[in-house]
Amino acid sequence: MELTTINILTKNQSEIIKTVLYFDMFQYPLKHNEVYQSITEKQTIEEFDKNLKLLVDEGLVKHKNGFYFNINSNEEIITRRIKGNLLAEKMLPLAHKYCYKVAKFPFISGICISGGLSKNYYDKNSDIDYFVITKPNRLWICRTLFILFYKTLSQKKREFYCLNYFISESDLVIPDNNKFVATELAYLLPSVNYDIYTTVLAHNNWYKEMHPNKPQLPNVNTKTTPNPIIKRIIESLFPGKLGNWIDDKLLIITLNHWRKKYPEMSQEDFDLQFRSRKHVCKRHSHGSQNKALKMWQEKISEFEIQNQISLK
Repeated sequence: MELTTINILTKNQSEIIKTVLYFDMFQYPLKHNEVYQSITEKQTIEEFDKNLKLLVDEGLVKHKNGFYFNINSNEEIITRRIKGNLLAEKMLPLAHKYCYKVAKFPFISGICISGGLSKNYYDKNSDIDYFVITKPNRLWICRTLFILFYKTLSQKKREFYCLNYFISESDLVIPDNNKFVATELAYLLPSVNYDIYTTVLAHNNWYKEMHPNKPQLPNVNTKTTPNPIIKRIIESLFPGKLGNWIDDKLLIITLNHWRKKYPEMSQEDFDLQFRSRKHVCKRHSHGSQNKALKMWQEKISEFEIQNQISLK
């Protein structure tokens, strides 16, 4: 392969390549505006266009049919993305429908769609990922009630109820300040209770440092949080200090269960993948965050060696 004539990249140029490499982990080529909205560096659209064109001309970013992607990737990922986008368009109305169903559970304040579907992608191996916000001091009661319901579902139905991240209104700050979490926050898709979506982003505005060009989504398809009588009745069964005590106990029981289930996991990995606190429950048994960040760094290093250029 012929090496680029560029010896030193600017910070803005490096960030464009790193963004393309990040989404390449998911075999997801980006459109022009998606690259712009996902880069870490704030730059005008004119500067961005100039830098992107230069990188394409120098063979550091591949461009075909309106998509930008890793120079080492096969063009078949374009076809894969288009198919995934079409299926996502069909699945999104269903996802909003299920969000509204889930929001009928006791102590749920609002729901956003996350994961691949929030980025307009869905395939046969996908599921619907929810970012659930609960009322203060009732997260673990809420989650336990949902898990009891989840266990009654068939395997096919379970793919529509992937609730792996709960967070309480009492503490909306997410401590993992990295590219993976920033991207998930930037691409959150509000479904139930638009105000809670904007509040979550406001409490985690650090993500804008990594996505300065990504705007918040407008209030288009969101619904207000449902409050059926059965929800109100169940919530009334857990008042005041009694509810607080039960919530605390369910946290301890769940945490001990997970610790016994994954004894081989280091404490550091366990705290990251099964973050269980009073106001947060994250259950990512496959370690997707760590794996993605590690793979991203590997792709960056591979690119630097291959092209004899630094992306620092």
